[in-house]
Amino acid sequence: MWMNYRLPTFVLLLLACVLGLPAAPPTPAIAQVGQRATPNPPEPGLFGLNMYITGRERRESEARRLVGIGRQMGAAWSREEISWATWGNAAANSYYDERIRMLTDAGFNVIGMLLTTPEAYRDPACVAHAKHVGTPDYWCAPTDLRAYAAWAAQVVERYDGDGYNDAPGSPRIAAWEIWNEPDIADTWLPAPDPVRYGEMLGLASAAIKQADPTALVLNGGVMTFDAIGVDAFMDKVVQVAGWDSFDVLSLHPWLIDHAPDAPYLINPRENFDVTIPGRLAMAQRWIERNGGGKPIWITEVGWSTCGAACDAPFARSYDEQADYLVRTFVLAAAAGVQHVNYFQLEDKFNGKQQPWGPAALLHDDFSPKPAYHAFRTLATELHAAQYAGTGALHLPGVRDDHRFTLPDGGSLRVLWRIAGREEVAIPLDPSMQAVLIRRDGEMSPLGGSVAQLTLSEQAVYLRQTYDRVVTFAEVPHDLRGGIRQRWEAGGGVPVFGFPLTPVMREQRGGGTYATQWFERARIELHPQNPPPYDVLLGLLGLEALARQGIDWRDLPKIAPEQVPATCAYFAETRHSLCPPFRAYWEADGGLARAGLPISEPFTEWRREERRDVPYIVQYFERTRLEYRPDLPEPFTVQSARLGAELMP
Repeated sequence: MWMNYRLPTFVLLLLACVLGLPAAPPTPAIAQVGQRATPNPPEPGLFGLNMYITGRERRESEARRLVGIGRQMGAAWSREEISWATWGNAAANSYYDERIRMLTDAGFNVIGMLLTTPEAYRDPACVAHAKHVGTPDYWCAPTDLRAYAAWAAQVVERYDGDGYNDAPGSPRIAAWEIWNEPDIADTWLPAPDPVRYGEMLGLASAAIKQADPTALVLNGGVMTFDAIGVDAFMDKVVQVAGWDSFDVLSLHPWLIDHAPDAPYLINPRENFDVTIPGRLAMAQRWIERNGGGKPIWITEVGWSTCGAACDAPFARSYDEQADYLVRTFVLAAAAGVQHVNYFQLEDKFNGKQQPWGPAALLHDDFSPKPAYHAFRTLATELHAAQYAGTGALHLPGVRDDHRFTLPDGGSLRVLWRIAGREEVAIPLDPSMQAVLIRRDGEMSPLGGSVAQLTLSEQAVYLRQTYDRVVTFAEVPHDLRGGIRQRWEAGGGVPVFGFPLTPVMREQRGGGTYATQWFERARIELHPQNPPPYDVLLGLLGLEALARQGIDWRDLPKIAPEQVPATCAYFAETRHSLCPPFRAYWEADGGLARAGLPISEPFTEWRREERRDVPYIVQYFERTRLEYRPDLPEPFTVQSARLGAELMP
């Protein structure tokens, strides 16, 4: 039954369709009530990229292309520059609004780097110094740190997603990095100053937390060698700013001229270890010594394929770049690192910065290097995996064997030799299906009770799962385990659509669960529940209303006596289900697929091709049904693409 308060609009729409009358003017179906709560920060996840979509060197078409490539690779985060020097004096900046919305609309989470200094806040002596050393003078430290903090708070308020003074579409940035590499002279002119940076960090952190109490604050990523930051930079920063001035320790453990785990970088006698694992262990000891409670994020790391354009020690082969990338992500997971951003997807300066630019995964013409395929395979295999320790073949300094558990109960091992080649035999579980996956994604099924593998510097994956895997030509993501079973049993592509993500871990209702997003749904694994309630569909209908600032419980209800015989009534929510939605709801899976109705039908207006189009919609716990009388049968009633609409 159409609600009385919406019935006139619906009648007008039908008359417009039948008689050719003009449609009603676009008015919001339900007014947004008050300010939305700021969303909690998302789970960090392991896989990120420095994509520099906000870089002004990038054309819009180039930026959009890179966003699509990054998402297809399985990256969930992008570390982006937001430049004070180019922001301007107004609260709004349409350029950054558009580029950040481009990222968040594609499902990326963003680390916003707040950096560079406007001309008005550059010390003339520093400007002269920058000219003398050939470094851009926007890297001069600001003369007014309170002005920097005030600007930071303004930017955070614009991108906190709470509906107040937000950029159009309320894109959300949950993590903010205060400057970049303030411990080196290239990016803090005229010379690194931990006291001055400590003052900046303290002021900016307080201002950011006032604008968005849920925001994560990262120190400007610092180098790691034999201390945290050059010359124990962060020790001095903490003395000035305090331990609570940042939430996450941001590190740049660049090892551009060596393998990440080269044993010759370890001197046991002097307890000196500058491998990637050694640097991470040092950082963890530093955190514990200062009070603990801070996760580690690697916000830059990479290897360059600069060839003859740079000094020989920095030039790695394409295979070395790909091998070192995989090994670094796995070693970071083994060390408990929450998040890694590889530097970078594509060089926005097109090779003008050596050797750093050619660390990119793509050539300047966007053609992929082997490291691109290695990243994509790594993200596909480990996106939802949990580190479970080393395996039986692990031998420090010689051979790596790292075990992961998969959401469907399967297992994954990542193995390599630090140098040379070796034949190994690995027992297989006869009750499981085994697959060997090579670095760049090539798969080979394994039979029998033992796998005979050749280990080399190129990591391989040994995956064992209990059932088959469904793949698609249309999208790069596959289906496995309980999620596959629920998807198939519920109707597959016609009901849920194609998968939009690999399986990933997300915070839901106070817990962290393995989830996979589809065009029209989100399927979740809840292993704490008995079957069949251990695989559930996400409450996307509820979430879609909440994103508009609407609590479904505040929507008008209907009494049972008002419901015609052609309708069903649900006392649990006090809503009806009438034609034309009833037949679709029943055929599409009913309660199991859509859940209970949480609204009566009403009009929503959507912007399509520069015009406002009316939709008659009804919300349910897990979906939104849409009635479009302007479309031919059987497409007049459709299930909304809420997965694509809400995907983080």
